[in-house]
Amino acid sequence: MKEYITTVTQKGQVTIPKILRDAVGIETYKKVSVKSKGKYIFIYPNKDILDIAGKIKTQNKKPALLAREYLEKGYERN
Repeated sequence: MKEYITTVTQKGQVTIPKILRDAVGIETYKKVSVKSKGKYIFIYPNKDILDIAGKIKTQNKKPALLAREYLEKGYERN
């Protein structure tokens, strides 16, 4: 297992190295779950309803992905 060193900022933020984000599927602007056990902190990708929207079929057989498209067009990330 390769070890990476990063800095905790004044605001308590930590940058996860890109190689690790790519390895576990953490994408830009996506949510992550953070848990602790003992002296260890675990960070992993968190799925939300929009991640599965393309897999859900509506009654008229159209993918529910349209909901995601409408949401992203009107939603601004800060």
